[in-house]
Amino acid sequence: MALEMKHLQTRLEHYSITCTGTTGGSTYVRWGRKSGPTTSELVYDGYAGGGLWSHSGAGTNYLCLPKNPEWASPQSPRYYSHVYGAEYETHDSILDAVTDHDAPCAVCRANRTTVLMIPAKRACSTGWIRAYYGVLMTEKYKHASSKEFVCMDGSPETLTGTYVNRNGALFYFQKAACGSLPCDPYISGRELTCVVCTK
Repeated sequence: MALEMKHLQTRLEHYSITCTGTTGGSTYVRWGRKSGPTTSELVYDGYAGGGLWSHSGAGTNYLCLPKNPEWASPQSPRYYSHVYGAEYETHDSILDAVTDHDAPCAVCRANRTTVLMIPAKRACSTGWIRAYYGVLMTEKYKHASSKEFVCMDGSPETLTGTYVNRNGALFYFQKAACGSLPCDPYISGRELTCVVCTK
């Protein structure tokens, strides 16, 4: 068992070196797309996933799972959580065509040292380069499972042959609630945008 874990650690270290490169830069996930923008290097593309929407345990972040997983020897743990695929919940919106489809993702590397996701913006500040922009998404407010806020690409793609309402981890629009947010300039009930910027 110890030898197997050492072998696995060596393999993980190898992949860490391969993915991050040797010249610096920053990585980010482009949610909803199978490739990165032309200004970034594609590290890998895969499947968006996370904990089930109705589970109160498990991880709270979305994951970009690679298409070619590598496995250690099977274990038989008594306690565990599951990782599910993630799908769009964009009913009755401009993105209705992707509703209930599974979401892809792309891990990208920018040849710049800083990556920043700005909610409620579509453009970057002066001196920053826009990687992509879209809509702010996370789980539904009344679901047991909380997730991080992510910037879903404004022109999302789907995984082929995935139009089945299996749920799993879910992506929902996020609307502004003015009152606790200033009602000027925020508009209650309007979907929030987002942008990913690099520098």
